[in-house]
Amino acid sequence: MLSTQERMEVFHEVLDRLAPELRSRSRSNLTSQVKGNVISIQGLLERLGPVPPYSALIGMCEDGLPFLFDLDDPSAGSILMIGDENSGKTRLMQTILLSASALNPPERVMFSVITTNPGCYERLGNSSNCHAILSAYDRLASEWIVELSEITEERRYGRNRGNVEILAIDDLAAFVQNNDYEVNAYLNWLVQHGPHSAVWPMATILPAQAWRIQGGLQEAFGTLLTGWTSSNQLPPASQLRRANPGDPESFITRLGEEWVRFWVPDVV
Repeated sequence: MLSTQERMEVFHEVLDRLAPELRSRSRSNLTSQVKGNVISIQGLLERLGPVPPYSALIGMCEDGLPFLFDLDDPSAGSILMIGDENSGKTRLMQTILLSASALNPPERVMFSVITTNPGCYERLGNSSNCHAILSAYDRLASEWIVELSEITEERRYGRNRGNVEILAIDDLAAFVQNNDYEVNAYLNWLVQHGPHSAVWPMATILPAQAWRIQGGLQEAFGTLLTGWTSSNQLPPASQLRRANPGDPESFITRLGEEWVRFWVPDVV
């Protein structure tokens, strides 16, 4: 993830390339548009202009700056998106995948989705960056976890570097419950080691279902993106806090000692 200073530098570089009428917009006006969920992902990407290779968009921060994710930097670790129903977890996942596809050719970034509701990702299935949209209850999904683990292992020893692979699991608890012990062991290992080999697991989960994740899997994720929740069943307070219940469409995450709050664009 880019630091606040790095995001500021990218933002100012982008401003230098934008049309004069866009450059003149105030930060407060831009922020109010984000809070009102006016900005679409397409509009936001057009506003960004050129960005560094291997970038993906997560959202827009309170200060009006874009929140970018660097798929070429493994330090963030695998990503877990946690929040109640209708908190925007699926839309956040779609934003990352859609932006990664828009900003990177297939030879640079590819993705696959494992979900309990494949219909939600039908649009993404048409992307040339997409391997497959798999049902969480399909045997092929479990086999794909094993295959990605093998790819990660090869890359750890300098073989088969290839493109970045994003593995998006929408409803981690349901997927884990459907797997046997061996597949879940592969998944746990992949979450821990994948990003250092350009294989990026990203998953969503309901706080009320977190207890279903055993064997240290939840703790293996390096970055937590937290949406609105009324649940007390959360990871330790030192790692995250509740999002503002009065603003259910925002997410928060912790970067070092700093809490960053952001809004997810409309993917329609």
